[in-house]
Amino acid sequence: MLTWFGRSFWQKLPRGRPPGDPSWSSRHRVIVLVLLGHVFVLPFYGLYQGLHFSRCLLMVAPLAMLVAVACADQLSQRVRASAATLGIVASSAVTVSFSDGEIEAHFHFFVMLFFITLYQDWLTFLLAIGFVAFEHAIVGVLAPGDVYGHSPAEHAPVKYALIHAGYVTAAAVGAILNWRLTDRADAATREVTEQLEYDNSHDLLTGALNRREFETRISEVLTRIEEPDATVMCVLDLDRFKIVNDTCGHPAGDRLLVEVCWVLSEVLAPDDTLARLGGDEFGMLIRRASVEEAVGMAKAACTALAEYRFKTDDRTFSASASIGVLPLFGQVQYVEEAMQLTDAALYTAKEAGRGRVHVHHQGDAELNRRQSDSIWAGALLDALHEDRLELVYQPIVPTIPDEEETGRIGEILVRLCEADGSLISPGLFFPAAERYDLLPALDRSVVAKAMKTLAAHYLPGRPTNGDLYTINLAGPSIGDEKFRTFVQAQLAEHQLSPNLICFEITETVAITNLEAARRFITEMRATGIRFALDDFGSGLSSFAYLKNLPVDFLKIDGNFVKTITHDTIDRTMVAAVNQIGHEMGLRTVAEFVEDDAILAVLREIGVDYGQGYGLGRPGPLKSWLAERRPADAPAVVA
Repeated sequence: MLTWFGRSFWQKLPRGRPPGDPSWSSRHRVIVLVLLGHVFVLPFYGLYQGLHFSRCLLMVAPLAMLVAVACADQLSQRVRASAATLGIVASSAVTVSFSDGEIEAHFHFFVMLFFITLYQDWLTFLLAIGFVAFEHAIVGVLAPGDVYGHSPAEHAPVKYALIHAGYVTAAAVGAILNWRLTDRADAATREVTEQLEYDNSHDLLTGALNRREFETRISEVLTRIEEPDATVMCVLDLDRFKIVNDTCGHPAGDRLLVEVCWVLSEVLAPDDTLARLGGDEFGMLIRRASVEEAVGMAKAACTALAEYRFKTDDRTFSASASIGVLPLFGQVQYVEEAMQLTDAALYTAKEAGRGRVHVHHQGDAELNRRQSDSIWAGALLDALHEDRLELVYQPIVPTIPDEEETGRIGEILVRLCEADGSLISPGLFFPAAERYDLLPALDRSVVAKAMKTLAAHYLPGRPTNGDLYTINLAGPSIGDEKFRTFVQAQLAEHQLSPNLICFEITETVAITNLEAARRFITEMRATGIRFALDDFGSGLSSFAYLKNLPVDFLKIDGNFVKTITHDTIDRTMVAAVNQIGHEMGLRTVAEFVEDDAILAVLREIGVDYGQGYGLGRPGPLKSWLAERRPADAPAVVA
């Protein structure tokens, strides 16, 4: 029972943990200032009480010495705190002595005890209590007149020493209770602060570092990196994480991410850095004696994941991953650059077959291409936001001129207009648009701008003269229900005749999702829009798919056309495509018609139209429309 009571009592006491800097320094400064104030005030108080000035200085001199010790920064905190504690309780003793032991002067002890608890240290607190006990028990007996200001106490100093001890003890209990409450509040604050700091630097799901802390660690490495430093940065992406999410649900995917962290932690050394960057992407910083050894650790991590099997819902999945590796020394200066290069290395590993490691090295052509893609993606985004896409027109010309045919056909192409006015071919920015999922935004911008430009030339209710303008569409737009609604809304907004528009989709896009392409073509053709199947003949099963796509034009792949003057196989392919197209009631268009010799062969074969530099180079759409403006149409503002 006594043991339990003692343990319980001990647990309820303050822990006695002095606060760290800057809190300790600010509290110590307050106590020292209080002590210093006593050093200056007490001599004048003694004079006021009628004491000789020399006695006042003699009794205050020890307090001044303790102030000096308390202010000595070269001493430890404990020594300085002890000096300030002795000084501040001694100032109470001097105050009582100067007051001839008046009862009211003893209250000074109680106030000073609360100041001492600011240290939250049992050493200073017990030192203060010990001084008070010594001053009352010893000095009170030897010189009661300096401690007690009434005759009963002078005749019975022990009795009154015990009475004063009781009051001091009560004050001490109050101080300890206040200290305990402060201790609890500080502990709760520390716990919350530590949790916030942890949450701010760690991923809540896996417990690994988060992206922000990972980038901070990279920055620290880049600022201290010296040759021959062998730190490598890795970005890891799970190859088939989406399959787990889609088939077993997101909780299973979350468990996989946690287990991936376990696997990687088993491979990496304690000094290595592991972070979850987002989704199923992880980052690692590995430092070894050589780059080769560090890269070997990345390969070991890749192998460990490939061999690991994740089991859930009676199903088993591989946790294989692709890893991009960047040796940091001599390669980059900034965190953003490091992330870009490592990300490019990661995607190179994925394109090479997944489940492997690709190490970036200076002069890596593939990574340079990917860097170029990221630059062009940024330029394209700026152009989309600033409306700097320029539309150009290339005519599609009948191979045999027909005087009765009045309608003109041409393809609307897009160029990126740079700030200096120069036009950039889509061959440069289209791969970036494809990689960074910008094709839907590009399609919408081109369609909207083309319809707005055509609407200014072809007024509502006026004849279109059989003119037709083809516009290329990318794969993502074909399967997007919202894009169909967008097209219809643009036609209605500009009151443009759908008969003016022909959408081109490539054969590859069409056969990738045949049902979506067929549904899109059918619904759009119902509004009056026509369709052309572009690059026909590039697929292995072109003819098998053709009958399932209700298109109006068949554009023969230019790779066959440009060599038909000397390659009999290509000529046979063009002839076969043209014959099948005519059998199905489609009009055929040959691309890459670069000279009259190619055009002559196309006439002989019977292809309906040709398109290429030999028949007309692309030029600004607005200029072409202005030259062919009907008499009743307003001028197109260039």
